Amino acid sequence: MTNIVETTRNVTLSFKTTSEEKTALQQIANEKQISRSELIASLVNAYKHHYDYIGKSSPKEEELKSKLKIIEKENRKLTLSLENAEHRIEMEQQSNRKHVKEQLRINKTIFDLQEELKTANSEISRITEILNANQPVAKDHKDARLLYGSLGSLLLSGLTLFFIPRLFNN
Repeated sequence: MTNIVETTRNVTLSFKTTSEEKTALQQIANEKQISRSELIASLVNAYKHHYDYIGKSSPKEEELKSKLKIIEKENRKLTLSLENAEHRIEMEQQSNRKHVKEQLRINKTIFDLQEELKTANSEISRITEILNANQPVAKDHKDARLLYGSLGSLLLSGLTLFFIPRLFNN
């Protein structure tokens, strides 16, 4: 069995307060369905060992504050890291867009050059066909021209040999 000591409250404690504070305490007491004296007595008993911390933080609160600071610091680091990553991504995307535009321009140039090459090849093959079709006729003209050119040069050289000694004798 436990010893329960019955004590009666027979000493009055008083303190001064404003009428607004008294009204507020009375409203709290009415909400809890106790007297204002019992409310104040329970508050004093509840916080009598915590008077060292009035106006200050308790050790548990200080520990939570330090944890909160650490978490906020990590949060700032992560936010900064995220912003840096987003910036790097944006820069990469801009660079990629530039490369894509350049690649499209190069591909267009290659396509245009391929079309020009096809056109040039078809022109070359058309001209080659025309040359092949006209080649036997052109050979005959070349052979005749060569023959006439050779005969002309022989005639001129003969005439030169005939007239040059006469020029020097005079």
